Amino acid sequence: MKIEDVDIYDLPIWACAVVDEISEICKNRLKSSPEYRRILKESDELLFKYPFISKLIDRDKIEEPMKLSVKKAKALSQFLALDADREDYERIQLYLMGCQHTMEILQLLEIL
Repeated sequence: MKIEDVDIYDLPIWACAVVDEISEICKNRLKSSPEYRRILKESDELLFKYPFISKLIDRDKIEEPMKLSVKKAKALSQFLALDADREDYERIQLYLMGCQHTMEILQLLEIL
């Protein structure tokens, strides 16, 4: 089996648990980053101040139009930018963790 044959949407239960565990380790490592903590704090503050954002990101069933003031639209825009920054940090951390794990495996196999 090649890595490109792996379907992330059809993983066995144990593999999903591994992915969840790695994701948590990633987030815990990032908590030492002041910038990552700032992003989380600002995101939480926006969610608290503007509950409509939670409704949008939680994919709740929206049954009527939302009228957003310029202030609310700016808050939503800011939240989405922060969320993109958070995801970037997490992707980079996951990549670095993958590099670390690869190096450890290569050392165990005495390839390095």
